[in-house]
Amino acid sequence: MNRLALFLLGVMALGGVLYLNSRKGHDFYGTRLATPKPVGFALEGPGGPVRLEDFKDRLVLIFFGYTHCPDVCPTTLLKIRKVFLALSEGERSRVQVIFVSVDPERDTPELADRYAKQFHPSFLGLSGSPEAIRQAGQAFGVYYQKSQVVSPTEHLVDHTATTFVVKEGKLALLFSPDKIEETERVVADLRALL
Repeated sequence: MNRLALFLLGVMALGGVLYLNSRKGHDFYGTRLATPKPVGFALEGPGGPVRLEDFKDRLVLIFFGYTHCPDVCPTTLLKIRKVFLALSEGERSRVQVIFVSVDPERDTPELADRYAKQFHPSFLGLSGSPEAIRQAGQAFGVYYQKSQVVSPTEHLVDHTATTFVVKEGKLALLFSPDKIEETERVVADLRALL
């Protein structure tokens, strides 16, 4: 082969590699589900029943916690707030952050919502009956259990601290507590899903 043919062959091969890489899409930082899992819940907000399907037109970030949480919940919600504020105004209008209480005996829907809104006015806090919370947690694979119980109103709740991302009613992406700290990388993942 002559040099020109080798050069053209090399350019074509490089072009093919670049084309295939461009078709691969975004390299997700969070844990992306190979097959997004359909999820849902029916819980209570301050204004009445709320279903996850009410937000099918939005990307939904969900965090399960409780309002009396001394550390993980406020820290994670502050990180989610930072991510949310890093999005443009138009992007934020297509994202809903939901806090779900895993302590329904103490956290009424009104209290859960007030707690969530301390982090951003658009965040939504939900609660519900113990059975409704159990079903919602089960749909996402969330673990929670009372611990250090002093009385019915004085206890901690051990719980999963993952941030879940739902797109069009399907669980699409997960962020562990350490990953949600990386604001720019999380924002890039969310933008790839928007």
